Amino acid sequence: MTTTLSIRIDRNLKEDVEELLEDLGLNLTTAITCFFKKTLDLEALPFTISRRKKSAREETLEAIEEAKRIAHDPNAPSCTDINKLDEFLFS
Repeated sequence: MTTTLSIRIDRNLKEDVEELLEDLGLNLTTAITCFFKKTLDLEALPFTISRRKKSAREETLEAIEEAKRIAHDPNAPSCTDINKLDEFLFS
C-alpha cells in the first residue's frame, strides 16, 4: 500500500535535484524512498548535520585577528635572527 506525501520546497531546488536525479537514473519518489529506508536502517539520518563551514573570508579575518593578538603579545615566541629561523620554526 502507498500513501501520498505533500511538501513545500523551493522550486529551483526541486528542479535542480530532479535534474541531478535524472542523471543518476532516479526520480524524486525513488530518492525519497531510499532516504526513508536508509534512515530506518541506520536509525539516524544517513548524513551528518553540522554548522556550515566558515567561508574563506571568515577564516582569513580570524587569521588576521589572531596575528594581531600574537603581534601585540609580549610573551609570544619570536625570532630575530634570520639564520636561526628554520630552527625556530621547525623545532
